[in-house]
Amino acid sequence: MKRVVPSSSFLLLSSILMATPAAAVDTVPPPGLLDRVPAAARTVFQVYAKSARGTATGSAVVVGPGLLATSCHVLNDASRAVVVQTGEALPVTLVAADWRRDLCVLQSDQIDTRAAPLLPASQLRKDDLVFSLGFTAGRFAYDLGRVKQLYAMDGSRVLRGNAAFAAGASGGGLFDSEGRLVGILTFYKLSPDQTMFFAVPADWVPEVLAAGIQPRTADSHPFWADRSDIRLPFLQAVQYEYEGRWDALAQYAQGWLEREPSAAEARDTLEQALARGASAP
Repeated sequence: MKRVVPSSSFLLLSSILMATPAAAVDTVPPPGLLDRVPAAARTVFQVYAKSARGTATGSAVVVGPGLLATSCHVLNDASRAVVVQTGEALPVTLVAADWRRDLCVLQSDQIDTRAAPLLPASQLRKDDLVFSLGFTAGRFAYDLGRVKQLYAMDGSRVLRGNAAFAAGASGGGLFDSEGRLVGILTFYKLSPDQTMFFAVPADWVPEVLAAGIQPRTADSHPFWADRSDIRLPFLQAVQYEYEGRWDALAQYAQGWLEREPSAAEARDTLEQALARGASAP
């Protein structure tokens, strides 16, 4: 169950979050976890991006001195952007953008918030406890959950979990139980029985920052928005799972495993499909 507090009440955030019961998870949160939520929350800002089509909103998380990571799809073709946390709108400029990875970095000389430590996705395991922080409908929100799967991509791993977030939280932070930043909230798929939340790995940030603003073409789009015929293997598998097509998922996972025998996520996907009643491929 997502927890929200009005953004105007940010000065009360520490006491509110520490007093709020943890979201339902399948184990008791480790001692001190809720004490670490407010510190992580101080690194998360709301983004307003203005373009000819209107103003889009999202979230951003501090990743270095005056630097904030966000999802590129929040900015899109914005001509101006600001970030807000305590009521004052602070102008930001784009300093790095990887449109394919859907990861952008903004800069402001008016932000002196210390970044949370970054934890590479390679150090995470399935079932690790995580929490999401972002803005939804102008309100600050967090949720507790677990890592459900990790998918290899571009030298790291895209994270899938059940720490919920909603529209407006894209670009926010996914943190581990120690308050370390592990991912940037990116996209989700919702249905009555298949709710999936995805974050790109935080360890992509230094790479994207070093590369600067990548050229953007007319067909530039995030990896998760690829057409069905060119989707990454894990995204096609996720689509079959989302649709409840377990036989198709089993067949696809078998082919994926044959192409990539070392892909643990392919083996997990096949096992999941068979456990849901799929016929053995």
